[in-house]
Amino acid sequence: MKHMFDYAIIRKKDWMLLVFLLAAAALLALCLALFARTGERVTVYVDGRQQEVHALQEDGTFLIQDGAGNENLVVIENGTVRVEEANCPDRLCVRQGRISRSGESIICLPHRVVVAVEGRGGERETDAVVH
Repeated sequence: MKHMFDYAIIRKKDWMLLVFLLAAAALLALCLALFARTGERVTVYVDGRQQEVHALQEDGTFLIQDGAGNENLVVIENGTVRVEEANCPDRLCVRQGRISRSGESIICLPHRVVVAVEGRGGERETDAVVH
């Protein structure tokens, strides 16, 4: 059995490192899933200004429009929020899917729209402060 690892491309220590890295990744994913905070409200920012605030627990649909004809249809259901339709060229905001945890956001760059899930306190939670 020992001669099998003498000329192998992946050696025994490589396998041990791979198992360790996979175990560490699984532990990190478990911690993130257990300690992530669910959001309480959805705040919509258009061009950097707060436009609308909705409770994440109340189902609803609302349309974000501006004077240039840009439209984003935002849907809140079952404690998640998503952009269902948009008339932007790439539609990346639609493909971002559902979000529900505090700090997550959906961004439509062509329309300058940010749909952010926020937690307790009413303000965005700060990750870091740089001076």
